Amino acid sequence: MRRKVLQDFANVFCQRFIDLPSGDDLAAFVHLGSGFYLLDILTGNCTRDGAPIPPLTTCKEYREWLQAQLTRRHIPLECLQVSMGINVLVSDVRVRTSFGHVFASAFFECNCHTQIRTDERRYVGHSRGAKAWGFDWYYQKLYGDPLNLTGAKFEY
Repeated sequence: MRRKVLQDFANVFCQRFIDLPSGDDLAAFVHLGSGFYLLDILTGNCTRDGAPIPPLTTCKEYREWLQAQLTRRHIPLECLQVSMGINVLVSDVRVRTSFGHVFASAFFECNCHTQIRTDERRYVGHSRGAKAWGFDWYYQKLYGDPLNLTGAKFEY
């Protein structure tokens, strides 16, 4: 039973990230740029192309969800290592305005791999996807306005 559950978690992490990414994380990808992001879900340590970056929201959300699931199944969290690697390509960053509101969006291509390790085995999940996604409110909340969204040429 434990093996099926952990394999399912590895698959769920990747699929959820592709289907419903965190707006805060997408804003971070736009701010930091394309690259390979490595997340340690349990510790919150994150890197982009090997350089440390602030923790991404996904780490906290996935850790909380994982802790609840493991508690229900009496599996100790301490015996696991959970990491997620995401190749991200950010393109087509656009800024639009409508009735005084600024809306920014970009096109994200993500190739996501999750690995859950125990002392006995490793469980791997993989998913890839691409979509246009808005990041307007999150971006300005997190990073101010370094892309000059409020003074940019707007597309109507």
